[in-house]
Amino acid sequence: MSIVVYWLTQGQPFVATFNDQQLLEALAFSEAKRKEKDAHGQPLHSHIVTNSELGDHVGKPGVSDELPADYSWTKSHRGGPPESGNPPRTLA
Repeated sequence: MSIVVYWLTQGQPFVATFNDQQLLEALAFSEAKRKEKDAHGQPLHSHIVTNSELGDHVGKPGVSDELPADYSWTKSHRGGPPESGNPPRTLA
């Protein structure tokens, strides 16, 4: 089981499982669940989620502490440090 589809129907949880080779079937199943309507034309299901962990994924699971030699990105300086004497603009 490497692909699962979870959904709620009237607050009750459900799950369907698929193997690695059934990705297209899992996506089609999710789409069908999203389109199903009740007798009043309202969506029958909610919170439809497709989750996968395919066997041939790239790399080891988890986060690595090793960074490439040329890696220098930080969240605080995404576009480089602000110019000297020119503070960043705000929306306010």
